[in-house]
Amino acid sequence: MLLANLLAFYLTFYLAYLLAFYLAYLLAYLLAYLLALCLAYLLAYLLAFYLAYLLAFYLTFYLAFYLAYLLAFYLAYLLALCLAYLLAFYLAVEVQLCALSWEGPRLRSSGAH
Repeated sequence: MLLANLLAFYLTFYLAYLLAFYLAYLLAYLLAYLLALCLAYLLAYLLAFYLAYLLAFYLTFYLAFYLAYLLAFYLAYLLALCLAYLLAFYLAVEVQLCALSWEGPRLRSSGAH
């Protein structure tokens, strides 16, 4: 009877102690390992990679697109505006002011003498 009681006591004590200790240890170790290593690695990797990738992609795409678009549009606009202004100015003013030149009077832009 004493042997059975001792055996039951120590078996239950050590089984409960070892199970509780090692399960808690393994759970804590695995959780800490998985959380610390995997989450930190994945977060650092994903954040670094995707932020760098997305920043590089969007910055290059939108900068190149909008710079090319705005430069092309506004350069063409300014060039057309300046050309239209210069042509209108020189056709309206310079052609009409050259009546006293040594070549004689020229035709105005309206076609009158």
